[in-house]
Amino acid sequence: MIYFIAIIILLIYACIFRSIYERSVIDTTKINIIHKLASQSEPVILFFSDLHGVSFGKNNEKLLTAIDKINPDAIIIGGDMIIDKYKHMTNDSKAKENAIFLLNKLCEKYTVYYGMGNHETKSRVNDKIKAEYKNYIYRIENKNLHILANKHEYVTIKGTRFCIYGLEIEPSYYSKKTLKHADSAYIEKLLGPEPEHKHSIPIVISHTPDSFDACAKWGAEYVLSGHNHGGFIRLPYIGGIIASNFRLFPKYSAGIYKHKDCISTMILSRGLGTHTIKFRLFNKPELIVIKFKPKG
Repeated sequence: MIYFIAIIILLIYACIFRSIYERSVIDTTKINIIHKLASQSEPVILFFSDLHGVSFGKNNEKLLTAIDKINPDAIIIGGDMIIDKYKHMTNDSKAKENAIFLLNKLCEKYTVYYGMGNHETKSRVNDKIKAEYKNYIYRIENKNLHILANKHEYVTIKGTRFCIYGLEIEPSYYSKKTLKHADSAYIEKLLGPEPEHKHSIPIVISHTPDSFDACAKWGAEYVLSGHNHGGFIRLPYIGGIIASNFRLFPKYSAGIYKHKDCISTMILSRGLGTHTIKFRLFNKPELIVIKFKPKG
């Protein structure tokens, strides 16, 4: 019995130290998309989500170095750069300062499209921290930063035309108590009519993967999501163990998902940071590099 308890304690410590190591290491996932509208120049879009004010090295130098090594043609952020708690949103908060510094630094070199996560949305509507959130937005305003809160922009990246939508849903859709899923009519109410597919590639930044079905039925060709942090613990053949709403074995945790009824693909990031549950196992922080290649 003593040996069994000792083994359990050793395993717990091993998991803790493994998690500490993993949280400091950045993984890069490369995805090639073959598309009839992609140019021969093969534009590269970097996608990441869920920083939560974390810093990889001083002033996020490790993260910035990894991004500069990729040298993307544009960057898409899936939301949750911050944490919607007062202590994390005050002007001297390390988490808030880390997010501001990273965004401003990225905008010196890249065009950035920033979709809203639940932490941004909750900060904006929370009377206790809405002033701090306004200060955050004021300090990241930049001609190279495009904040897409139920907005879209047509953009040409290395000869390929995209329409990038930023979906911002109500906080009630993130409730941990009751499951509430958006439908395509709700998406249309927020984003407008179904996008055209003839001349541009429609991309929707939808922070939660639970909106994938609704976005697909609305007409999104590609959906970029985060929120579930890869399921916190990932196991072979099973995937993520727990979702951000604390439900076990979520349908979507990380990776690429094809919709069964629509021509729609979701790319789901494992995210970069943590906040409430500061734990990752077999689930390193992730940058996703998406290259659009022409058919043939």
